[in-house]
Amino acid sequence: MTPASQSLKPDHILHELSELWTSTGRKQAGEPGASGVLRACSMTLIVLVDDESDAMALGGTILQLMRGHPSRVIVVRIRDDAGVLESRVFAQCWMPFGQRQQICCEEIEISASLDRVPDLPSIVSPLTAADVPRVLWFRSGRISQVADVGEILTLGDKMIFDSAFGGSPEFADLRVLQKAGYIIGDLAWTRLTRLRELIAQLLDGRAHQIARIEIEYDGNEAPPSVRYLQAWFRSQLPAAAVSLRRVDASAKPALKTVRIGPDTTIHAGSNCAEYEVAGMRKRAHLPECTEADLLNEELSIMTRDPIFERALERTTPWTPPC
Repeated sequence: MTPASQSLKPDHILHELSELWTSTGRKQAGEPGASGVLRACSMTLIVLVDDESDAMALGGTILQLMRGHPSRVIVVRIRDDAGVLESRVFAQCWMPFGQRQQICCEEIEISASLDRVPDLPSIVSPLTAADVPRVLWFRSGRISQVADVGEILTLGDKMIFDSAFGGSPEFADLRVLQKAGYIIGDLAWTRLTRLRELIAQLLDGRAHQIARIEIEYDGNEAPPSVRYLQAWFRSQLPAAAVSLRRVDASAKPALKTVRIGPDTTIHAGSNCAEYEVAGMRKRAHLPECTEADLLNEELSIMTRDPIFERALERTTPWTPPC
């Protein structure tokens, strides 16, 4: 653990990483039948999270991600106090089934109080792995209290948000970032992937015939997933009128039903969708994705997503027709 001080030295943290790998290699070499340690890194994943968040749950999510996207992980825990800036390093390791060689990914954890957040870019930037993509995952609601996050944005080649998470940017802010050239991902959009695939299958060959779509939802306001679905319909079916209708304002915000044209209705459930097309009723299994599942999907897309970007542009009624 690097103690709190006026500043953290990136070269000191990198030296700690080097010593960590040396000690890990020696320990593994001393175990009978071991075949050494493989140091894997395909990207740098920078996570901004509130300090009181469940560290064990986040650690489990990161470990799941590392199996598909081995990375150098930099977790920045933002604290609601002053004068704190400290770090530690460790490794996440696992042994694939049937093998004797461990695969390890390195993790740097930095704790920073709100008043030290402006110091983070100069510390984190030298810690990113060379010649691999950098992904910035915003999981902190407290980051919205920082007056200017512009320098933090420069740390990532891609930024991942969750509009369903408190403190996340508004759609208008995401559009500004998109127009500035950043690659954006939103887990609220990613949650719709399987439902959008089902709808595309149901409308195959007759999308041009659709004149009206109604999306029903619970909650006082339409949740981000509902607004994204409306925007997706607007971008894909510009001739159709797409309206929203609130069902139960007192219930938990959620997508309830999608009514497409005169003969197609889709009822969204927690892990399935029941749909009716021309009087025929069926059920589709749409398993609820974990945070790790959603992130795995987003980390697999390291280029701009034109379908998402067109939908994001249509999340406001003030955009002209396509």
